[in-house]
Amino acid sequence: MNQYDENLDVITGVVKKIDNNIKNLNNKSSEIRLKIEMLIKKVNLKLEDSTQLLQFQHSIIINEINYIKSLKQILLSNINSHLYYLSENISMLAISVLNVYKDIPGNNTKTILMTNKNDEYLKIVSDITFNLNYIHEILDNFKNYNQKLSEEMKTGNFHCKTLENDITNVYSHINLEYLKYVNDMEKRMAYYVEFSNNISQQIDNMKLASFYN
Repeated sequence: MNQYDENLDVITGVVKKIDNNIKNLNNKSSEIRLKIEMLIKKVNLKLEDSTQLLQFQHSIIINEINYIKSLKQILLSNINSHLYYLSENISMLAISVLNVYKDIPGNNTKTILMTNKNDEYLKIVSDITFNLNYIHEILDNFKNYNQKLSEEMKTGNFHCKTLENDITNVYSHINLEYLKYVNDMEKRMAYYVEFSNNISQQIDNMKLASFYN
């Protein structure tokens, strides 16, 4: 299970809500256009004036559709863009960590996932999660290797007094970067959820859309 699944569910839910609202408004827009065309065709009744409010209603609905579409575009473009650059940095860290990891005997290497600039947030979050989890796994193995190697040196009376500290310094540097990105990811996802919830409330409060739909 992805630790960000709940966050993604909220964001995806709001995107679906936006799409449903756009669909409903588009349907209403089509219905109004048909009514206008039907009334205008009744030439002998001279109903053009009767369509004025319908045309006004139609223009308001089109305006609301464009507004909701802009909310969706702002939401997704920002999430995708921000997460892409974060994913790129995390991938670079994972690659550099993997180079260090090659010096540890018996390591189980995996392929680092690279995010494409055109990927959407679900794929990007999946890549970030995989790479962060892999770095965490490497850090655990790194720590175990350091402890095992240090104990081996002490038991065999090999005078490598700074060995454990040297390896610990490498571990600490990697861990510091790892924790930075974990914290960054958590804060971003929490922000996107809050932003999505605010958009959801904004849609619920669109009085014009509900009045003219």
